[in-house]
Amino acid sequence: MIIEIINFMIGIVILCFMAYGCWISSVILSERNKLRKITGMYYDFEIEQELKRLGITKEEALAKGETWVQLKKQ
Repeated sequence: MIIEIINFMIGIVILCFMAYGCWISSVILSERNKLRKITGMYYDFEIEQELKRLGITKEEALAKGETWVQLKKQ
């Protein structure tokens, strides 16, 4: 009986870590997709190069949005 309870609690803890990992992964992918739309580049290295060329950071690009960066490209 005690072993079943301990196994259940360990399972719940592992499930929580896995759910957190999935959530973080979805946040990272969402940010990368937004940066792809903003820069027009696909790979992370190309995105970094384009942001350096524009003189902005990832955080600035995500905060300002797509239209601001498109104006800065011109």
